[in-house]
Amino acid sequence: MARKKGKKIISSTVFYIFVAGIATVIILPIYFLVSISFMSDQEAYDWPIALAPAFSNTFLLQQSDDIPGGFLISVYSRSKKDFSVIFDSDDLGKMIDFVNRKTSSKIPKSLLEEKIQELNQITAQNKAQITELKKQLKEENINISRLNRDIVKAKQKLKLIDPEDETFREIRENYEKQLEVKTQEKSLAEERIAQIEKKLREIGGVTFKVRKNIFASYITFFRVTSDSVGALLRSIQVALLTVLISLSIGGMAGYAFARYVFKGKNMLKLSVLFVRMFPGIAIAMPMVIILAQMGFYDKPIGLSLVYSVGQIGMTTWITASIFMGISVELEEAAQVFGTSRWGAFFKVTLPLALPGLAASAMYAFIGSWSETAQAIVLTQFNPTFPVVIYQTLVGTKGMINLVAAGSVTLAFPAVLFTMIIRRYILQMWGGVRV
Repeated sequence: MARKKGKKIISSTVFYIFVAGIATVIILPIYFLVSISFMSDQEAYDWPIALAPAFSNTFLLQQSDDIPGGFLISVYSRSKKDFSVIFDSDDLGKMIDFVNRKTSSKIPKSLLEEKIQELNQITAQNKAQITELKKQLKEENINISRLNRDIVKAKQKLKLIDPEDETFREIRENYEKQLEVKTQEKSLAEERIAQIEKKLREIGGVTFKVRKNIFASYITFFRVTSDSVGALLRSIQVALLTVLISLSIGGMAGYAFARYVFKGKNMLKLSVLFVRMFPGIAIAMPMVIILAQMGFYDKPIGLSLVYSVGQIGMTTWITASIFMGISVELEEAAQVFGTSRWGAFFKVTLPLALPGLAASAMYAFIGSWSETAQAIVLTQFNPTFPVVIYQTLVGTKGMINLVAAGSVTLAFPAVLFTMIIRRYILQMWGGVRV
């Protein structure tokens, strides 16, 4: 008995670990996509990337060494645990604009001017100490450059010596010792530089926090992409038309397969899936000519017709299964009580078939909503939203936060549509009653 109980506990544990692993594999990429979409440019390209976006940024303001009367502004990096320089200028307007683009935090000009006054007071009080520290920093940077040159030379000389040749063993060991010493000296110099910079920040800089606009990537995405709002509306229109066409034709075909017996029925039912065996792009290429002749090229209705070709077969199979599960006696009973055949269908059969129709609608909507390859071929001046995101990915040279923002925007309508019809889908699985 105890042995059986132990086996049951082990099997349950393994099952739950397996389920948790699958859930992690599915949820983690979605979480990081959503998280990156709320990050600024500076956060998105920090490595290692943060697990969650920040809601504010900490800035460090210092006087510039390169621009007379200018200022150096840095932002705190949570990944590096240190400040990273982002802009050096004497033009406050340009500084505010650049910082806003880089960090999604718009610094009020009044706040910046207030911090500049505070900085001037601090630097005036610690002028002698700041000058001395900057002199030490310059010397250490020169020392680092010299050590880098010596390390490179030592590595190049070691490459020229064969490690298996005993003739030059002492020379090789000497160069190895030199390389080790120079590397240690470089590490110590870097530590001294870090200490000097920390001290300079304390006596020659001011820090302040500014709230971040977490929706900045979404706003930027819709600004930099051409006709993104129009593309979003066209995608919704295409998806809804695809659902309408698929349900109309596929639903009637499914009802015919479920209710009527005719020669070649099984072969015909199987043949409606043949079109799904071909790549979508293979169907799109010849459809360009056909749609152009019909006047539907580069229009939502043209895309809907092409998308429906693949969705009708799936809709036919789903609805046929649903209609077969609805007893024909229910329709006959309704007709006995005085309704027509059409009345029996709309008042009895159709309400019972809603779960299957909802599932078909979901598959058709999601399939047409996210389609990119066919849309690239079948549109030119009126692209759909997935095409706009693809163009953004190519055109922005990998600005992942903008692409993530567009991807989340693309996913939202599909999730919303699924949530609306979830009641009927759950009913099909026995979870909810209408």
